Amino acid sequence: MGFLNYLPYFLMVVAIFFVVNLGINLIQRRKKGKLIVTNEKDDSKIVKFLKGKGLYKWISPNYILRESKDFNWNLSFRDYQIILIIGTLVGAVALYGFFMSLSTTIFGVLLGVSLPPIIGFYKRKKYEEYVENQLMVYLEAVANAVSTHESMTLAFKSVLPLLQSPIKDDVERCLILYTEDGKSIRDAFHSFVQKYNYKDIKLFHDMLDLISKTGKDTDDILLNIAHEFQDKKIYRAKLKSGMQPQRKTFKQTAIMLASLPVAALAINADDYVVFARTLQGRFILLAIIVVCIFSAFKIEKHSFYDPTEDITKIK
Repeated sequence: MGFLNYLPYFLMVVAIFFVVNLGINLIQRRKKGKLIVTNEKDDSKIVKFLKGKGLYKWISPNYILRESKDFNWNLSFRDYQIILIIGTLVGAVALYGFFMSLSTTIFGVLLGVSLPPIIGFYKRKKYEEYVENQLMVYLEAVANAVSTHESMTLAFKSVLPLLQSPIKDDVERCLILYTEDGKSIRDAFHSFVQKYNYKDIKLFHDMLDLISKTGKDTDDILLNIAHEFQDKKIYRAKLKSGMQPQRKTFKQTAIMLASLPVAALAINADDYVVFARTLQGRFILLAIIVVCIFSAFKIEKHSFYDPTEDITKIK
């Protein structure tokens, strides 16, 4: 019965192959259909079930690859495969180190599948912060430029050197609609307002449209809107920094718990192996892992919680 020792490895390979094959099939299906968005009615029962349970965004390579483009993460399918395999191997080694059992290594696939969306979450948050900083520069620069230039066109062109992608590219496209196609600022910047989806951004461009028709911004309304947008961002940053002590404490605790098997093996390897293979030992170790994962999700959720979203974002 020695072949049973190799069964977990076989199952792991099968699981990896299944996930990778699923990704290939989804991408091929997407290319053949030439669809950007899959209609709800075309989803299989399994896909509908996964979406309903909130699992689809975790295990669908097609979804992850598509979403990654929204926050400037050039994730290829090959990159996804590499992250998946590395995450699975790391998870398998970690689980074996905890439970000292080859049969538990199969669950390393869970870490492999979860790793791409977790990385994507942090990249998205970092990108959103970058975009907000660029929007702050844009709003204040335009507000100041409008008060010093007679022409809206000159005001917009004067701030372009201060901007970076993607804000600069979007403003240039909107400016073409305004200057060459003769559209109003409200219509020319409609796609810009929709893309960035902030109420202050919409109000700012509505005021720009009004000023372009009636005259100068004598009451510094534009500058006040820019400062209000900046104040809300500073408030969110303070809330996030307030969670840093909790995040630091959790990381220290998690590292300590994760190092317990290593410490136990160094002190008395035989006793730890016996403990890890008992039902009580596995239950305790599993409880440690579950508590760490649950705590991590809760802390990160509170760290990135935005209480101003309902009043800053357009629904």
